[in-house]
Amino acid sequence: MSHRGITKSTRGFIMRTVLSRGYLCRNLGFTTIELIVTVGVIAALAAASVPVFRNFSPSYNSKHAARNIVSHMQLARVHAIRNRVTTVAVYYPKSFLPADQANSFLIYEDTNKDWIQDPGETVIFSRTKMPAKVSLVSATFTSNGSGELTQTTSCGFDSQGIAARNGAVYVIGDLKLQNDNGQERTITLHASGKTKISLP
Repeated sequence: MSHRGITKSTRGFIMRTVLSRGYLCRNLGFTTIELIVTVGVIAALAAASVPVFRNFSPSYNSKHAARNIVSHMQLARVHAIRNRVTTVAVYYPKSFLPADQANSFLIYEDTNKDWIQDPGETVIFSRTKMPAKVSLVSATFTSNGSGELTQTTSCGFDSQGIAARNGAVYVIGDLKLQNDNGQERTITLHASGKTKISLP
């Protein structure tokens, strides 16, 4: 029987029957006990997840910081190729003085290729600080022309996108980042101009 075939009095009878037997009134809400149990379970799950998030946050910060540095290095590489210049990235570890410059890096165009930021040379990325709870522990690159690793904190890219040279030697090496939990990440610059992030 279609809806149109039901008379008004028949519809009224059906509704009275349904309501009187409690079909629509039954289970329309939660009891107080059900609400207390549900809130208790949610609170227990939230409390159990706090240590997990606490451990996850520093790890995420160091991963994000490493990816951020690599992204800036790759943008510096692209800038060097596009503009046919040498770009240099200078890293300031957490032990660097003055302290307000520590734990940061900047990237500039090295027009005269002397590995020094001279007045008038274009700054590609101004000084960028490491995120909270992440330290730039060291920056160790070759710089003295012998190919030996030293404590120099600069690396760069030439106009072909490969690692810039000091004399005949490619300036390559690595950066070490550490979070508050002591977890380290190493960013390695190869002579090809490629970078790699690795865990110890």
